Amino acid sequence: MRILYVVPGPMSRTGTGADELRRRGAILRGWADEGTSVDIRDVERGPASIESAWEEYLAIPATTEAMLQAEREGYDACILGCFGDPGADACRELLTRTLVVGPGEAACHVAAMLGERFGIVTVTHSVVNPLRHLVARLGLAGRLAGIAVVEKPVLALAQDPEETRSRAAAAGRRLIELEGADTLVLGCMSMAFMELSPPLEAELGVPVVNPARAALKLAEALVGMAVRHSKRAYPTPPKLATPARCR
Repeated sequence: MRILYVVPGPMSRTGTGADELRRRGAILRGWADEGTSVDIRDVERGPASIESAWEEYLAIPATTEAMLQAEREGYDACILGCFGDPGADACRELLTRTLVVGPGEAACHVAAMLGERFGIVTVTHSVVNPLRHLVARLGLAGRLAGIAVVEKPVLALAQDPEETRSRAAAAGRRLIELEGADTLVLGCMSMAFMELSPPLEAELGVPVVNPARAALKLAEALVGMAVRHSKRAYPTPPKLATPARCR
């Protein structure tokens, strides 16, 4: 099967550059099952990082274009590479064959299966409300123990990995001890590609779900099951119902 990971922003034009894009692609391929081909691609327009609802919306037009191109190229599934899953429902409306997997959705559902109450460790306070809205849309608001932040912007996370890990551990501990979380989710894709889950699990003693890995494994499972998104749930927009206009 063929899976494309779409970064909803021009990562290759930021300070992290094309090298970071290649690094993340190598990590994804290392996680993938034998027989799964994984590619990674960023988009040309949009915010360099997403830390607000506004930036989520800015990312959607170029992301949907990238998803449509992936379907034309024959990919079986696309992963929307932002924890907030911006535009996942819109992409599912536009695509007819290719699956669209959101890491936030995948990780939260996995966490809900691993425990009773999950907490999300994320970047800044500016994303807390958008993530609460995401969890509510998923029908999991009653399972969310809370959201805690490391208070570092996305593009600064990798500048001092040990400090980021320490802040993430402190945030996770607050969620466990004060909010009753028994499972944690990394609420940022940059955190996911820092591979923080193993050290945090060892330190905190609870499962820590990596959204990038959860999304990849869910994409593999859904493609393997030969299922597709329901077009009753995600109908093609009426104004684009003619295939020539969709493309």
